[in-house]
Amino acid sequence: MGWIIAGAVVAVILILLMTSVKVRFDYSDPGEFRLKISWLFVTLVRIPAKTKKQKRRDKKAEKDVKSAAKGAAELEKSEDSGGGRTADPQALNESKSAAQNKPQESHNTQKAQKPEQGKSAKPPKSAKPKSQKLTLSDIFALVKLVWDSLGKPLKRLLKATRVTGFRLDISVGGDDAADAAVKFGKTNMAAGAALAFLDGCFTLKDPKFNVTCNFQSEETRTECGFTARLTVIAALAFLFWVVGRLIRNYMSRKDAAAAVDKLRK
Repeated sequence: MGWIIAGAVVAVILILLMTSVKVRFDYSDPGEFRLKISWLFVTLVRIPAKTKKQKRRDKKAEKDVKSAAKGAAELEKSEDSGGGRTADPQALNESKSAAQNKPQESHNTQKAQKPEQGKSAKPPKSAKPKSQKLTLSDIFALVKLVWDSLGKPLKRLLKATRVTGFRLDISVGGDDAADAAVKFGKTNMAAGAALAFLDGCFTLKDPKFNVTCNFQSEETRTECGFTARLTVIAALAFLFWVVGRLIRNYMSRKDAAAAVDKLRK
């Protein structure tokens, strides 16, 4: 019985590791985009957020404001109906003069304290000696350490990311026909190069690429959308691989180890 339970637990863990984190992205002019990151049935990130929660918060804030205004009105009514008493004008004048004198006194005390603080304050000294400061060679060693540890795992992680439903629609416009034609040629070249770069980094499946020239419009409109999927086990393998390469490079390179030790101190 115990082996069956253990096997079921291992099977569930393997199934969860083989599931994918899904990223859905949509963009359209002018500056409208939607981003949703989800895993299984759980939404991790949503931009923009749902409007229902915001509406509930606004309604709650309005109710709080109305209740506060109602309470203040009831308090004023109770004070007005409390025997018709009126406040003494001399007492009101004394309270106003006392309230006006308090900020002036506090301001004078702050002015009196500022010179004393300026006299006692001393410029902070650097805690690290010159031998412990990072030099240009140390920064270069740190950059090389990070790059050598992260390069291959990151390339493998990006290639393991599957991008489906990729579409790019660009409608190029211009001030006149000649300007629109020139912009169309530049946009078509840049978009083609960008698509080739993405195809080399990620795994694109059936991408749709469409660039047109609209001679009747002065504006260029762009629409883009895709869905990216990455398995949990690929992300965990990336983390373990990066940590292992980082430890190995740290142990084998004395200059990088010295730079890291300087950062710790």
